[in-house]
Amino acid sequence: MPIITDIGSTAVVFTISTILLIVGILKKNIKLRRLAIIGLIAFIITATIIFTLKVSVEEPRPFIVLKYVNLLIMENDPYSFPSGHSGNIFALATAFGLNWTLKIRGKQFKLAWILYPIALLTCFSRVYIGVHYPFDILIGGLIGIFGGLLATFIVNKYFNDINFLKEKKEYKKM
Repeated sequence: MPIITDIGSTAVVFTISTILLIVGILKKNIKLRRLAIIGLIAFIITATIIFTLKVSVEEPRPFIVLKYVNLLIMENDPYSFPSGHSGNIFALATAFGLNWTLKIRGKQFKLAWILYPIALLTCFSRVYIGVHYPFDILIGGLIGIFGGLLATFIVNKYFNDINFLKEKKEYKKM
């Protein structure tokens, strides 16, 4: 569980989105660039909301308050609510899951079918290792889903005119 919990860390989520953006630029893949931008915007929205709530609420972590919690990792942040890892992983799962389709045996599936179980396992790991209460991960996850949906809406509504995210139509001369 200490390894699984890192999947939702800021470093991992930001790095995945940034790598997709770089690969999209290098391969001139507009769909990949668009997906990476949605992921980065979802991360920024989610991280902003979660940070604001953490410093406003200041709920101490379970291992600080409860006597018999076994802390399985090193944790420096004293505040528990809401879970940043849960928000991050659900923001990424929503942003990528709703905007990336896999083709398996001739059928198309949204990547969400793979990413949401990973996100749920990451959330469970946060409680298991003793750094969050169940309510923390629930609210963090909901904030992440909101961030992913809002980022998808923003990019689809307002970023269509940006050349960086627009397919160039080439016309053949006849």
